[in-house]
Amino acid sequence: MEDKERYMTLNVQWKKKCSIQMSELTFKDYSVMLHRYKILLGISGTVNSILALALISLILMVLCPPEWLKYQENCYWFSNEMKSWSDSYMHCLGRNSHLLVIQDQLEMAFIQKYLRQSNYVWIGLNFTSLKRAWTWVDGSPLDQKRFFVKGPAKVNSCASTKESKIYSESCSSVFKWICQY
Repeated sequence: MEDKERYMTLNVQWKKKCSIQMSELTFKDYSVMLHRYKILLGISGTVNSILALALISLILMVLCPPEWLKYQENCYWFSNEMKSWSDSYMHCLGRNSHLLVIQDQLEMAFIQKYLRQSNYVWIGLNFTSLKRAWTWVDGSPLDQKRFFVKGPAKVNSCASTKESKIYSESCSSVFKWICQY
């Protein structure tokens, strides 16, 4: 019984102390609490904004625009009209992309699967007079262990693909092309 009375007494004293402390809060105290609350809201808003931007970035990285095909980390667009290599190159630049740069045989197989017919198609490979070598539009050299170009390697030669092979053609020839980003 004594413990019960002691508990009741301590509980009443604690409640009185809390109500006195609450009534002693000044306008300045409320102002400080409000300022801290606003800071916390600002921080949580910033964190939410960062998370939303990260989500949007992930969505954009995963999705390709309409009429583009997704394969691994890239998007591909297959033309229906025919142009010279340089006109095809410029068309891709206008779409914020570049002519196709083939990384490996798996990518080549993907490309061949989606070519609508077996005609030649421009890719982003040309023979540069300065380097006197086959060079991809991203500046990297052709790995001749990975891909072999059939035909002469000479100035004004650009590359096309047909049936998983790469051919040397005059850059002024007109073919369909593939843009990539």
